Amino acid sequence: MTGLHNRSHPLRDVLDKELQQRTFPALTAPCRLCQFMLTVSPASRSSELSFMQQMARAQGSHFSETDHDINLPLFGGTLRFEKHGEFSSYVFIQPGSEKQLFDDPLDFLPHKTWLDEIPGQIFRVVQLSVVTPVQLKVNGNIDKLFNPDNCISSQLAGQKARIWTDFQKHAEGAGRMLLLDQGLSPAALGRLVQQLFDLGNYRKLSLLGWPMSRQALAKLNLLEQQLSDITQRIEHQRSDDERLLNEITTMAAQTEHLIAETSSRLQATAAYYQLTLDRIKGLNETPIEGLLSLQDFTERRLTPAFRTSESVVFRQNALSGRLGRSTELLRTRINLKLEQQNQQLLASMDKRAKLQLNMQQMVEGLSLVAISYYAVQLADKALQALHYWLPGVNVSKWQSISLPLVVVMVGVVLWWINRQLHREKSA
Repeated sequence: MTGLHNRSHPLRDVLDKELQQRTFPALTAPCRLCQFMLTVSPASRSSELSFMQQMARAQGSHFSETDHDINLPLFGGTLRFEKHGEFSSYVFIQPGSEKQLFDDPLDFLPHKTWLDEIPGQIFRVVQLSVVTPVQLKVNGNIDKLFNPDNCISSQLAGQKARIWTDFQKHAEGAGRMLLLDQGLSPAALGRLVQQLFDLGNYRKLSLLGWPMSRQALAKLNLLEQQLSDITQRIEHQRSDDERLLNEITTMAAQTEHLIAETSSRLQATAAYYQLTLDRIKGLNETPIEGLLSLQDFTERRLTPAFRTSESVVFRQNALSGRLGRSTELLRTRINLKLEQQNQQLLASMDKRAKLQLNMQQMVEGLSLVAISYYAVQLADKALQALHYWLPGVNVSKWQSISLPLVVVMVGVVLWWINRQLHREKSA
C-alpha cells in the first residue's frame, strides 16, 4: 500500500473526490422538496463556508473548503447543499406525504429567519412534490395546482415518471413542480429530481444575459450608425483625416469597453443554455399530445433570448473588425499624404540646393573680378612706387603688361583652390 501511495499522481485523490461530488441522495415516493437558489458573490464565499461548517459540525459532519456539496440530516429530513460557480442551492427534503402538496416554503426551514443567516440573493425558490399514482388520485387536482393556460406536462425517464409545472411564482412565493413516480428506483428518482432542479436553475441563469443584451443592442445600433456616417465621410473626403481617425479611435474604445462589460455574462449565458439543453436531453422526455413539453417551452421561450445574446456577441465582434479596417484605411491614407508632403519637401530642398549652388558659382565668378581688381590695384601701386625710385621705368608700358598677367594669375590660383576643395569633398 505504501508503494502505491508513493507512486500516485498528485491529483488522483482530488479527481476521485470530484467524481463523487454532486450526487443527489436516493429518494422514495412520496416526498416533498424545496430548493432555495441564491446567487453568491466571491466576497461572500468565506461567510458561506463558515456557515456551512458550523451547520456540519452541529450535525456531526465535516465540510471543507474544497467540498462542493453535502447532505445533512435535519429534523427528520435532509438538507442538501450544493456550491456552484456563481450560485449555491439549499434543498430541503421531507419524506412522506402531507395534506397539501405545496405550502409555505418557509415551513421547510429550521426557523423562519434562517435565510437571513446565509449570504447571497434569492434567485429562485421552487417546491417539488413527488407522489405515487394513489396519492395523485387523492390530492392531484391539477387545475387547482397549476395555471391551466401555462401548464406543462410530459413523460420522463422512459415514461416511468410524469411532470407537471407552469414555470411561474405562486401565492406562497415559490414555483411548483409535481412529479409522478411510476416505477423508478430510489437512485433513479434522486437523479431525475436533481436534473429537474438543474434544468430550472440553468434555464433561469441563462436569462441573466437577456437584459444586458437589450442594453447592448441599443448601444450597438448607435455605434453602427456612427460608423456608417464616418464611412461615408471617408468615402467622400468631407472631413479631415486626422479628425476622422480620432473619432474612429474613440468609437473603438467604446466598443471594446462594451465588449469587456458584456463578454463574461454573454459567455455564461451560452454555457448555461447548453447545460439546459443537456439536462433536457438527459430527462428522456416523451411529449403528451395537446400539452406543452419541457423541450417545447425551452425552444419557444429560452431559445429566442439566447439568440439575442448570440447576435450581440456577433455584432460586437463584427463592429470591432469594421472599426479596425476603417482605422487602417485612414492610417494608410494619412501615410500616403505624409509621403507626398515629404516628396514635395525634398523637391523643394533640392531646388533650393541648386539655387544655392548657382548663387555660389556666381559669387565665385564675382570673386574673380573683385580679387583681380584689387590685385591690379596693388600692381599699379607697386609700379608707381618703382617709378618713384626708378624714374626711367616706363610705367604705362608695364601697366599694360601687368593687367592681363595679374588677371590670368588670379584666375589660375582660384581655379586651383576650387579644384582642391572639390577633391576634398569627393574624398
